[in-house]
Amino acid sequence: MLTEKSQILKHWAEHFRNVLNCSSAISDAAIDWLPQVDTNNDLDLPSSLPETIRAVQQISSGKAPGSDAIPPEVYKHGWPRLMAELTTLFQDMWRQGQVPQDFKDATIVYLYKRKGNRQLCDNHRGISLLHIAGKIFARILLNRLNGHQEQGLLPESQCGFRRHRGTTD
Repeated sequence: MLTEKSQILKHWAEHFRNVLNCSSAISDAAIDWLPQVDTNNDLDLPSSLPETIRAVQQISSGKAPGSDAIPPEVYKHGWPRLMAELTTLFQDMWRQGQVPQDFKDATIVYLYKRKGNRQLCDNHRGISLLHIAGKIFARILLNRLNGHQEQGLLPESQCGFRRHRGTTD
């Protein structure tokens, strides 16, 4: 049994390193097999104020923030000035092709699953705490990609990983 804090932290880090780092099983041949689609130049445009507003509205309230400690409610109630500033930040990021490292880093906390031995790492769930501004930016990208893929890119028979569809459709 580990008793020193540094040993415990190293053990947790190793556990999550093993859980989260799986190699990709997608081969280059499978990617080459995918059909080619026309380029949608709208995907290359910097984000807009309406996109930022929509993304902020979609972020869940009451969620834990990342290391900046800014909760989602600050963004939700920061209209209109904060939305304009956030949009400007996202546009600058887009033009520079740079995402701040803080948006990419997560603080992982572990929560007990309420079953089994509490001292076993496998009986805990890792939760990634991310900067809410980074989540908003990611939501803008997700909204764009979802809108693009729903424009006839996927066969009607594919129901998995699509909004408003289930495995029984």
